Amino acid sequence: MTLSRVVLLPKYIQKMCQAGLITFCGLLGLAVGLSGVFQNGQIGIIKSLALGIVLWLFPNVYFLVKIMRHIGQVSGKRLLSIFYREELTKLLFSGVFFLMIIKVLSINVPVLFLAYIVSQLLFWLLFIIKSEKGL
Repeated sequence: MTLSRVVLLPKYIQKMCQAGLITFCGLLGLAVGLSGVFQNGQIGIIKSLALGIVLWLFPNVYFLVKIMRHIGQVSGKRLLSIFYREELTKLLFSGVFFLMIIKVLSINVPVLFLAYIVSQLLFWLLFIIKSEKGL
């Protein structure tokens, strides 16, 4: 991995962590706001939110590190092949992690999926906003 890519890697991971933190705080605030509905399951909801974000974060960081390692060092065609292979690996990791979490832990599955999906959407939104401002 070239030095310029190593320098950029923490910035991308920082954006992912920001998206996860914003998602956690926003959805936790929503859950607390609807506390009449979730009186007995507050801890389960917090655990489900955190696990949904972690399930989104870890495979995406893995994918980012694998792709950044090859950018600028291989041809475009080879990079596309690596991209597809690593994306498939990321999706498999996500699926296996979801199955393990759902089978092993007692969690609120809809909240888990909601946290995962909102984290991904917020991450895309942060990059769209940044690209409109200009790098």
